[in-house]
Amino acid sequence: MTITAAAIRNTLGTVIHPSFGMSLVALDMVRAIRVEAGQVEVDLAMNCAGCPGAEAALAQAKARVQALAEGRTVRLNLLPVVWTPPWEGR
Repeated sequence: MTITAAAIRNTLGTVIHPSFGMSLVALDMVRAIRVEAGQVEVDLAMNCAGCPGAEAALAQAKARVQALAEGRTVRLNLLPVVWTPPWEGR
């Protein structure tokens, strides 16, 4: 099976951020996904660095992406941006 960015996005759509009760995708935290020969990279904007809820969501996201990654290295990149909830607009 060939892994795609769409498959990764679908998987991240099942990762629920415990502080908000919504998926990382629904919260617009997933900003980019790159699938390359040796790695999968996901760019994320999170609500706060070190927040226990964010840390739990990141751990779950990494585990689920790793399960699909077909032996590739998985990198979750936390972007230096301020996340704004989708209900507040950007």
